[in-house]
Amino acid sequence: MNNPDIATYIKEAEIIEKMYVNLLNGTTQRRMKHIDDGSTGLPNVEYRICVLNSKNEVLQSTLLQRYGAWYESCRELVQEYVGTSRNSKDEDIAGLHEKIVGLIDLHDSVSNSNEKKHLRKEFIACFDAQVRILHSAGSRIALAKNNHERMVTADLINSELDEAEGLCELVSVCSAGTVAGEALERYLRMLCGVNGVEPEPEEAMAAIVQRLYNSDEAKGFDSDKLVTMEYLVTLSERCAITDEDEGPHEEEVRELIDRIREMVFLAFC
Repeated sequence: MNNPDIATYIKEAEIIEKMYVNLLNGTTQRRMKHIDDGSTGLPNVEYRICVLNSKNEVLQSTLLQRYGAWYESCRELVQEYVGTSRNSKDEDIAGLHEKIVGLIDLHDSVSNSNEKKHLRKEFIACFDAQVRILHSAGSRIALAKNNHERMVTADLINSELDEAEGLCELVSVCSAGTVAGEALERYLRMLCGVNGVEPEPEEAMAAIVQRLYNSDEAKGFDSDKLVTMEYLVTLSERCAITDEDEGPHEEEVRELIDRIREMVFLAFC
């Protein structure tokens, strides 16, 4: 499991739990009797133990390896996204590990029992607790991934703006305006992604701004921000004119570059 999402870990957990049930189903349950000889003070008791059939030894070994790999991956995930402070989720998930390994070995070290019914109950309780911890980390993992994607997009936008500035220096004003416009569109689409808005692939920037304005998240926008976006879209359209006589002035392109760069900076501060 190399860098899977949370759903991959949950699916793997379901497979592991089914494997454990199959392991128990492949055991033989023997009746045992403890007879008090007067030395222990314990009453005569009858109890059951699980005995592993030889054909299931491979399944048990495979299950131990598979659970071990799952546990290590989940522990690292929880450490990375939840933290390792005192009484943290990391300590909780680690605290259940040793008991689960014992249960796969068909023995509960806490109750000193290896009766099939008890083993099944304890394994499901402990393993489900670990899975719940993993579920609780899901929102933080999603947030971290979204932040990473936003940072990558911001780097691309800044690279495009650097390119546009370089073209201005070479007095390729029309080309600079086109590149700056592409950076603006990338920024608007990033803003859509953050706010759960899905524009069409070929949708014009003016329509994208209108989608943002009409979205449920619009109430969270500063009204000045929406006005600024509309202004920059209009300025971008002017900067995209390729006719040298009617095309943009260098000052207009530089304003577009600077204003986009400012908006990207404010999005991460």
